Amino acid sequence: MMKLIRIVLAIGLGWAALGVWAGFGGAFHPAGDSIALLRIILGVICFLGCLWQIKPLWRVILGGTGAVALLTTLPLFFGGQPGGELTLYTKNIWFGNTDTAALARDIRDSRAEVVMLQEVSNRNEAILASLAGDFPHQHLCRFSGWNGIAVLSRYPFSDDTICSDPFGLAAARISRDGQQIWIGSVHFYWPYPYGQQRSRDAARAILEQLEGPVVVAGDFNMFPWASSVQQVGRAANATLAGPIRPTFMIKGVPLLLDHVLAPGGGHLERRPLLGSDHNGVVARVHLVPS
Repeated sequence: MMKLIRIVLAIGLGWAALGVWAGFGGAFHPAGDSIALLRIILGVICFLGCLWQIKPLWRVILGGTGAVALLTTLPLFFGGQPGGELTLYTKNIWFGNTDTAALARDIRDSRAEVVMLQEVSNRNEAILASLAGDFPHQHLCRFSGWNGIAVLSRYPFSDDTICSDPFGLAAARISRDGQQIWIGSVHFYWPYPYGQQRSRDAARAILEQLEGPVVVAGDFNMFPWASSVQQVGRAANATLAGPIRPTFMIKGVPLLLDHVLAPGGGHLERRPLLGSDHNGVVARVHLVPS
């Protein structure tokens, strides 16, 4: 019986180690990003396996794999540059949210200069009108009755606005103190086997063509260390702002889904739910690479 248990444990540890490495394969197949969601858990399992496994080679494999898993994830919880020169507010406001007065107050109180909103629906789009006095320049991509993506700005838009096809990105270029800055609000599908690759690739194709500083924020529906988020960052020549924090709960499990990317990164803080199922995020970002 003990021999059988040892065999089962060894197989489980082998799969945990394989899962860590498979999670780096999101650039080759979207399933890799889905596996990457478990990277921290699998890394801890590998480390615990070192305590049980007596064969030196297996200890090296499991210990090295656990170290890679945790070194590519845990530092993001403590990272982030000092606050930068542009303040933004991003939030998935939830398509069923009909009481947005508190959210509108929180956006105003944050002193944000630009706002990125997701799930602007037929039921909650009144928030755009309530914020028009503070953010008179508004760009809404209406992809469906429940899912619109918006960019709001205190500064005028200086060029044509953009909506991706299929849904994924709403972008507008603002003119701020003589500087032209692209602001992108994103909302991607859930990861594989759902359609995240389609919405991500549509956004990435647009971001790669933009000139000048690009700031991207919104609901990525993906953890920040996954290839999907990194590909968007490369397309926009932007760096993740931190420290990262959970912004969504599913059955009591905290998920890291809402992110901010800017040329020089930045510092972010989490805001209350305010009628949504996502926390908002306020970030102060740098427009010049560090």
